[in-house]
Amino acid sequence: MVRVEKIDSRISAIILSDLRTSWLVSDKKKILIDAGFPADAPHLFSGLEKLFLTPKDIDFLALTHIHIDHAGSAGHLAKENPDLKIFVHGKGAEHLIHPTRLMDSVKRAYGEKFFAVGSMLKISFPQRVIPVTTGDHIDLGDSKLKVYDTPGHARHHVVYFDKTSESVFSGDALGSRYPGLPSFVLTPPPGYDKELTRQSIDLIHGLHPKKINFTHCGQYDLDGQSDFYEKLKAKHDSWVNHVLEILKERQNMSHSEIFDKFVAKVPDLKHYPTQFFSFNLSLKGILKYLERLGQI
Repeated sequence: MVRVEKIDSRISAIILSDLRTSWLVSDKKKILIDAGFPADAPHLFSGLEKLFLTPKDIDFLALTHIHIDHAGSAGHLAKENPDLKIFVHGKGAEHLIHPTRLMDSVKRAYGEKFFAVGSMLKISFPQRVIPVTTGDHIDLGDSKLKVYDTPGHARHHVVYFDKTSESVFSGDALGSRYPGLPSFVLTPPPGYDKELTRQSIDLIHGLHPKKINFTHCGQYDLDGQSDFYEKLKAKHDSWVNHVLEILKERQNMSHSEIFDKFVAKVPDLKHYPTQFFSFNLSLKGILKYLERLGQI
């Protein structure tokens, strides 16, 4: 069941499930950051209702990137609100307007789980899809969200920095953070790049946010966490190195063998359910990255 948490007078978290959050910032203009899977649309609307809002009350939707667990409900929200403006990285805009290729990619990635996530709807007013990049800002009235390119998780990834709350809406650039569990880095295909990820982590560090608003899942206070960013970069390094070590054991290892060895090598993963789908996607992303580098 959808839950809503008021973070402060401006920011609310619409918790679509235990794994996904859509963020609402209320100023003179109202903006949602990320929108979950297509199948999350009813939960998103229910969350808005709990805040005494409807889709037509939302002025803007800002997407950190176009992966389906972040952008999936964009078309559903736009269908209910034809005046909605949608902000997305320029490299993702066309895929959002015409999601056929994106949905084909999702089918390949999710396999039999595809039907549970739902299908994206085409945006019927492409002129209201607005490309953004570093240097842009979204004017909410009394405050602004600043946009920063943060490739690495995906080449079309951005984060939104809110100076008023000194917090950053991080999408997947800083991985995920679930209550009571170790941080989880997200390294999906086809575009994961470790070095770009490290650069993006450094960029966000340089913004000096006091809090991180994770899409997966909730707000994280950085007070007393001076080593947060270095630990995160080290985790990316270790995951990639673990996969390289496994591949050196012998040639022609099956994917399932690599997967089992990968899970065994990463201590943090034992805290998560074994069926946690992101494990396999993350492994595929690392393998694709190493293949591009010519290391496998």
